[in-house]
Amino acid sequence: MAVVTDQVTLTVDGQSVTVAKGTLILDAAKKLGIEIPIFCSHPKMEPVAVCRMCLVEVEKMPKLQPACAVYVMDGMVVRTRTEQVHRYQNGVLEFLLANHPLDCPICDKGGECPLQDQTYTYGPGASRYDFPKKHFDKAVPLSDKILLDRERCVLCWRCTRFSAEISGERELALIQRGKDTIIGTFNDQPARSEYQGNWTEICPVGALTSRQYRFISRPWDLDRTATICPGCSMGCNIHADARHNRLGRFQARENLAVDDGWLCDFGRYSFPSFQREGIERPRVRRDGRLEEVSYEEAMAAAAQSLRRAGPATAGWASPAATNEELFLFQRLLREVLATPHLDHGRGRGEAATALEPDDAALPIADLERCDHVLLLGGQAVIDAAPVLHLRLFKSERKGVRVHRVDDARAALEAVPAEAQAVGIVSSLGRKPEVDSLQGKLARKVKGSVRRLLVPDGPNGRGATDLGFDPGRGPGYASLDGKAGRARPDWEAAGVRALYLFEASPLHDFQASGEEREWIQRLETVVLQRPRPSPLDDLAHVILPGRTFVEKAGTVTNMEGRVQRIRPAIDAAVVRDDWKILQGIAQALGADWRYRDPDEVFADLSRAVPAYRADRIGERALWSERA
Repeated sequence: MAVVTDQVTLTVDGQSVTVAKGTLILDAAKKLGIEIPIFCSHPKMEPVAVCRMCLVEVEKMPKLQPACAVYVMDGMVVRTRTEQVHRYQNGVLEFLLANHPLDCPICDKGGECPLQDQTYTYGPGASRYDFPKKHFDKAVPLSDKILLDRERCVLCWRCTRFSAEISGERELALIQRGKDTIIGTFNDQPARSEYQGNWTEICPVGALTSRQYRFISRPWDLDRTATICPGCSMGCNIHADARHNRLGRFQARENLAVDDGWLCDFGRYSFPSFQREGIERPRVRRDGRLEEVSYEEAMAAAAQSLRRAGPATAGWASPAATNEELFLFQRLLREVLATPHLDHGRGRGEAATALEPDDAALPIADLERCDHVLLLGGQAVIDAAPVLHLRLFKSERKGVRVHRVDDARAALEAVPAEAQAVGIVSSLGRKPEVDSLQGKLARKVKGSVRRLLVPDGPNGRGATDLGFDPGRGPGYASLDGKAGRARPDWEAAGVRALYLFEASPLHDFQASGEEREWIQRLETVVLQRPRPSPLDDLAHVILPGRTFVEKAGTVTNMEGRVQRIRPAIDAAVVRDDWKILQGIAQALGADWRYRDPDEVFADLSRAVPAYRADRIGERALWSERA
């Protein structure tokens, strides 16, 4: 009886390799460490084999075959380094370079250009063509973010395929035919995609360039730091590239379990918001005027004023603060000042409906393994985490039924009883509705029902996990009747002092006119923030802190994944936020002696067992690589 197997064995350049059925020759060779040059191929897109750079010999096939489009077969024999292959690689590169401009000295792709690298490795030493190059338009504005240099384009179709297959917007297309083919938008209208930065990253030449980065730097001049995007709670992995201590760009850093290798434009192009312009000193209001003082004087003044208010103090934390900062801030408020009034987010009641971790949590990558996904709230959820749309669109292409519904009743009707794996995606503010829907659905369908809730900010999930909630402590611990009031109720609770801890200009404290009037009447307002704020004129003490890209620590994304952030630029004399919090606590009599964020995390993980290294490892959600 024949044995059916999902594995096939083939030989590439004399080396045997066993791979799964449906594997491309390109990927089988890569498993052996054999690199086959490519331009059009991309692991997230369907093969098109238009550049012909990856042609290889396959035994028993009369012509060379594109390794990016031919699937392996058992017993196949592949040769990637024969004289015939090398001759065709020379020819392809000579053809591509026939009309390619000699822009390398000024091209932004210089130093990280596959065309440069492959010409050096596989190409001819000189061209046989001796005629004027064909010219196209240069620096064509596709939008306020992207410029297109049509002379450099090698027509690999990567950008058009991304627009069709990955984002589903179909904004880019091939226009004209033959030697006149160009890339463009419909009727030359400005592109409106929220994912345009991905076009520049996947472009194998310098045809698509970012207006922000154009003529700024070369890759060898950049200091590259692995960190996390500050845009939202998705937790996309990025490289923050800086030159001479100034940010130059954010680039995608693939984490298949989270971002799948993509970034949205909101996060990618947010880096100028975190660039420090000059250094400011702490200030204390005296006789109605803010005066510059040392950090020690400012922390002492803050401690003195907060001591007077004591339990009548309220604390607001940014959903962009690190876990270590949030842990110390809630300790300062609860343990040192004995106040129960803590909140975070933008005042939508998110903290009051915090997400308690349980077995019903749905990891981002598992969206692709559901058979039905309910998007409760529609576009608002996608706007809060744009890369989530790319994951949902990918899931739909794989056969997942994604239902965009506005309420629980419509969601319940959309899912059939025979469903095996159902996911609910919603904003954190709708958690009660999600809880109710989950219990209805659990009784209706045969399979599992899990949820993915989207909080505000890059660490809104961490804020709820670590107790920035007036109703529960770190790890969702009961407060034994000592619960405080949420932000909308602080005036009614008799709050006299307010400690505002902002950590990001993208997720700062948004005060209404009425709320500003209330803040103006308070005895004490301590404002800790990374850059000048609209609330500066209301503050009694201003403590300059660090921006997201100047911090070290961890943040927790929407699914509960703990990831490291690292400083991409040097904040010079600006003090670490956790050190400011520790300094105020010490001035109030607390015996805190932390030396670095790792020591804070050690205490944090003892207070919140879910954050212990062994527990995080079990959940496979700790991203040490980040």
